[in-house]
Amino acid sequence: MAVHVSDPGVVIRLARPESDFQAIVDILNTFERVPVSLAQFHQWHEFMPPGRICRRMVAVDADGCVLGYGYTAHEDWYPPGEFSAWVGVFPHARGRGIGAALWNDGLRSLDEHGATHLRSEVRDDDPVGLGFAERRGFSIRRHHFESALDLTTFDETPFAPLIPALEAEGFRFISLADMNDSTEARRKLYEVNRATGMEMPGWVGDWITFDQFVDQVCGSDWYRPEGQIAAAYGDEYVGLAAVQLIPEERMAYNLMTGVRSEYRGRKLAQALKLLAVRYARKYGMQTFRTDNDSLNAPMLAVNRKFGYVPEPGKYLLEAQRGQ
Repeated sequence: MAVHVSDPGVVIRLARPESDFQAIVDILNTFERVPVSLAQFHQWHEFMPPGRICRRMVAVDADGCVLGYGYTAHEDWYPPGEFSAWVGVFPHARGRGIGAALWNDGLRSLDEHGATHLRSEVRDDDPVGLGFAERRGFSIRRHHFESALDLTTFDETPFAPLIPALEAEGFRFISLADMNDSTEARRKLYEVNRATGMEMPGWVGDWITFDQFVDQVCGSDWYRPEGQIAAAYGDEYVGLAAVQLIPEERMAYNLMTGVRSEYRGRKLAQALKLLAVRYARKYGMQTFRTDNDSLNAPMLAVNRKFGYVPEPGKYLLEAQRGQ
């Protein structure tokens, strides 16, 4: 059922994959530093494991053009009662009450599902967006900021001895391409992702299952086995660096770097970051970006050592409902 907004001719309705998804992707890409592709968004939409609740709404004008997008979602690894909620409006359509209408529509759905805890995010250089969220009960929970490394000037010489020194200690550095992207290698990569990811500052809830990892990560349009780099000790993967290439922008994104807690302090993260840089350079990328929690002091120290320059990032927000 369509809901009318105070702005004449604008209605809110369920998003339609065939007509609305490209516009939704365009809205998301006014917010995200790593571009979202249409294929990737379709993959997210089709990902519906048992226990997932997801509702996508759009605000459209009289001609059917999408002006804004809002979603609410409970992922199957979230704690009971926890939901994500977010709204975005094209810059040219702001100031017309569209974001507020999308938010109010989402709240009705959240209340129907008994949501008690909400999470959202806003760019840290968007005071209007932060004010919108704060007026709706959100407060800042964490700060993720981005950093960029200029690959055209980066000098790897000081870091070059790291890899042979670690190899002399018995560590091996391999990509999933080296392992033929086998199911066994994917499972080991999943396990080190899960172990290190759940230790990130502020992480709450469980982790996706292995089958979901294969579907959502290995099955994504950005996935390249060569860009999934692991540090191995014996038969175990003890660290990883995951890299996404964005050739149209000559940019790479370091999606994840992690080392199992019992192997930290041995400069494995630096070695993995160096291999990630080499991989990005091999394909002609000129900029390497990453994001980190402001409380992840060890990884921030590694980034500073490499010469990453801080850039605007995101505030992770939270709010309570029905309490």
